[in-house]
Formats: sequence, structure tokens, C-alpha cells
Amino acid sequence: MNLRQLEILRAVVRTRSTVSAAETLGMSQPAVSNAVKAMEGTLGFALFERSQKRMNPTQEALILLGEAELLFRMAEAINQTAAHLKSGKKGRLRIVATSELSETLLPRVLARFWAEHRGVEISLETQRLDVIMEEVEQGVVDIGLAMEPHPRSTLDFEPLAEMEMVVAVHEANPLARRITVNPRDLEDQVMINARTSSRIASLIEAAFRKEGARLVPDMDVRFMNVAGHMVEEGLGITIMDALTATSSRFRHLRAVALEPRVNITLSAITQHNRLNYIMIQSFLRHAKAEIASRGIRVP
Repeated sequence: MNLRQLEILRAVVRTRSTVSAAETLGMSQPAVSNAVKAMEGTLGFALFERSQKRMNPTQEALILLGEAELLFRMAEAINQTAAHLKSGKKGRLRIVATSELSETLLPRVLARFWAEHRGVEISLETQRLDVIMEEVEQGVVDIGLAMEPHPRSTLDFEPLAEMEMVVAVHEANPLARRITVNPRDLEDQVMINARTSSRIASLIEAAFRKEGARLVPDMDVRFMNVAGHMVEEGLGITIMDALTATSSRFRHLRAVALEPRVNITLSAITQHNRLNYIMIQSFLRHAKAEIASRGIRVP
């Protein structure tokens, strides 16, 4: 017997009528009657005792239904899971991002996402840009987030934010009172350089060359958020993206516009044709909402 036959059997047992069972199942009465007769022919014993217009289940029919109850529960669970997957309330989302985004952006984005998709299994890895690209390409994760990633033909890139690089200084630094600063204004400052494997470093170097200034870091770190924490301790200044500079984790850091402007893009990275996944689309929607709430332009 298949699941559909068991559903018909259960409906007739519950209603004691092929007419009522047909209405419950959305079938015709003859189709239900024929299904019952076919089951009895296959099994070799009666499932009902006909009494006038009532269908009274035999003990054998009740035993079969008792054994099938687990199947019904499993089918209902599968249907519920499918409904949750459709609405984005169940499933798994694997994210990988750079350290800056993992610390300063994603906690708030995931708080927004989790409020709508409680029950979804979430994992977040923090990696260098080159590792992010590889993990997305290999399907190890569902989505990656990075600033100014190098194009790759095997991946799709969805712009999430367009922003500028800023000079991050301690609030006690006289530069904190400036509206803009030029690379030449930074020559006597202790420069903390955040190494990145993206195009950001070359864009900053080009801006310094344009103004006839040299970029000679006094300290060197891997990520911009780490450089930001060093600025908080009064160790020097750094150049970081405007989004990282908005983090509430920085209490004494001030962001000053850099002239000439250095514009960058924050992108979501996925394998080809995965951007239409329900879970990813919802995540991107919440990410853009959080970014916009910080005054950063969303494409």
C-alpha cells in the first residue's frame, strides 16, 4: 500500500462514509469506493463492513492505520519543512566574511535576520579575501562578504554598499576637528596600515601618489577593524572604510573624509545562480537595511 491509499483508508475510517471521505480528500465518491475495493483486493481481506450507508472499519483496517500513523506524522513533518523552507524559516545559511565585516556589520545583520528566521542554522567564518573567494567557489559556504573583491568568472557579485574610505583618528587628535584631510596632512602622523588582499590598498596608494605624498606605515596589521582598535588606544591613525568606522565598538574613534575621495564597494559573493535562493535573498535584504541605517549608500 502506498501513502495515498493509506490517506484514503484513514479518511473513510474517520468519516464512516465514502461520500464524506471524498469531500475531505477532494476526490469523487466513485474514486474513493474504487480505491477501497482495490485495496481489499490486493490485501485479500475486507477493510470495512458495509451497513446501510455506513462504512464500519474492520479490526484489520484499524491495525493497519495504527501502523501507518508514524508515516502520516513523517509526511506532515516533511510538508512542514517544505513550507518552512519556502518561507525561509528553516534551513541553513553558511556565511564567510572578512574580519571587519564579521565584527562591525554582521552581528547586527544576523540579529535582524534571526528575528525573522528563528530556527535557521547559521554559521559564520572569518577569513582573508582569497580564502573567502575559494570557499564560495567550492561551495563550502553559501555566501561571502568582502570589500573590493577581485572579479572571478565563476562567481556572482551583488553590490551591497557604495562608500568612501575615511581617515580614522582618536577623538583627542586635532585632525578629529577637520572636515576633510589630504594625504599630505598625514605625513607627520603615526600611520597604522591594514593590509588587505583586495584592491583597496592600491586605490589608497594611488590617492597618495596623486597628491605627491608617500604612504609609509609605522605599524602594520592584517584587518582594518584591528587597526581601528589600535587607533582607540591612541597609537596612531589609520585609513578604513566608512562602514567599519560606524561600528558602535569604537567609542573614541572619529572618521574624517579623505581628499581625494577613494570609493569602494562592499559585495556579496555567491556561486552562479544562487542569488535567487530564498534564504540568501532574505539575508541580503537585512544586510542592506542595516547598512542603510548607518547612512551608507545602498545601490
